[in-house]
Amino acid sequence: MRASILFWSAASGVILGVFLDATLVGVALLLGSLFPALAGRLHHRWLTAFAATILVAVPVVLAVLGYLEGELKTV
Repeated sequence: MRASILFWSAASGVILGVFLDATLVGVALLLGSLFPALAGRLHHRWLTAFAATILVAVPVVLAVLGYLEGELKTV
């Protein structure tokens, strides 16, 4: 029972992180279309690496927070 609560709490954190990532990508695309001069300047390798790191880190951080929430539920 305890493992199930921890698993589903972490899984819900990952799902929430994926939704947040999709929102961030949508906002970035919207800003890129609204400000084309800015979008042309933002195509650098370091920015791509930073964005990829953020997109991976968000679900991981929310999974850890979900796990910690599950720990509190099982006390």
